[in-house]
Amino acid sequence: PSLRAKFDEWRASTHRIAQQRRLPEPIFTYGLYLSRVETRVGPQRHRFSLTQAVPWPTVLTSGVDAASLEAEGAQRRFDAAALSIVRRVSTAYWKLWVIKRTRQVQKDQLEILRYLFESSRARLEVDRASLADVGQIQLASSRLTDVLSGLDEKERAAEAELITALGAPPDTKIRIADDPPPLLLPAEDTASLRASLSAHPAIESLGLMAESRTERADAEEAEGYPGFLVGVDYIETGETEMPGVEDSGKDAVILRLGVKIPLWWNVYGAARDEAEAQGAVFRAKQAASLDEAQGALDKTLSEVRDAVRRVKLYRSTLVPQAETVYGSVLGGYQTGDSSLAEVLLAQRDLLDLQLGLFKAQADHAVAWARLEEIVGREVRSREIK
Repeated sequence: PSLRAKFDEWRASTHRIAQQRRLPEPIFTYGLYLSRVETRVGPQRHRFSLTQAVPWPTVLTSGVDAASLEAEGAQRRFDAAALSIVRRVSTAYWKLWVIKRTRQVQKDQLEILRYLFESSRARLEVDRASLADVGQIQLASSRLTDVLSGLDEKERAAEAELITALGAPPDTKIRIADDPPPLLLPAEDTASLRASLSAHPAIESLGLMAESRTERADAEEAEGYPGFLVGVDYIETGETEMPGVEDSGKDAVILRLGVKIPLWWNVYGAARDEAEAQGAVFRAKQAASLDEAQGALDKTLSEVRDAVRRVKLYRSTLVPQAETVYGSVLGGYQTGDSSLAEVLLAQRDLLDLQLGLFKAQADHAVAWARLEEIVGREVRSREIK
């Protein structure tokens, strides 16, 4: 719906162009001679007049140009809104993806704790475990169960956020894929990305609005130039009673030409100055937005590179090492070479690192969506295996 609003805003602005092309409405007047005026050809009884005002040409041409630029600016704002929605959807989607992946991993960990609990009870019967061991496992299981219960509410909130970003009905069913996002780095250099910032829809729209105000200033200034009036009068004349008049009853037709004399120069000048000041506002906003975009580009590129580094570290080194340590300690616990505390510590380390991997993957996807929103277009990429 928010994108539809931007579309309708653009559509409405396109209809203003034709409005700027119109001339002032012609004026038709009718006059009835209450006291008849007797002329040589006869008494004048009715008078019909049609008058058309014609403004200085710049009033129309600059008005049309201003409206056209405003419509183009509205179109670019629509494009910018679409980019923003893509980023919002991506952010909400990968947030929900992390929650679902976290739930699955923690369910797996809970199953392992249940296995350890049954194993410890069996070991307790043969004096190879203590009640403290059983209590520690129960405590760890209770904590993990509470975390899983908390994820239910987080998942509902994340689903609501994604549905809102999509503009979908509240009861929409959301399906999240298990696959992680692709790991990407820009295949373009920073200079190319910087060059695209000035063509960003949001930044370009501000420039178009500044140009439209320049045209509007010209139109307002032209209001102070002379305008023209063209008119035709038709006078209906009756038959005269005077004998020997050949033109008796002949109606009169009058062509009128006039000039509008502008007297309120201070008013027209104030309207022009207002439009020029508005143009200066848009140009300043455009410059500020470009500066902000350049800073945001550097920050987001750094976030993308850092997320790639973290994903590679977790995926290739930390998680495999933690899995090896956990498997070794768990095997040692079965043979009596490792303590339960070591098993629970190794399990917690593995869980933290797995969650760290998920977060790094989601952070990368969100940063990439933010990068394309900042640049204002699809960024050429290369995938990192």
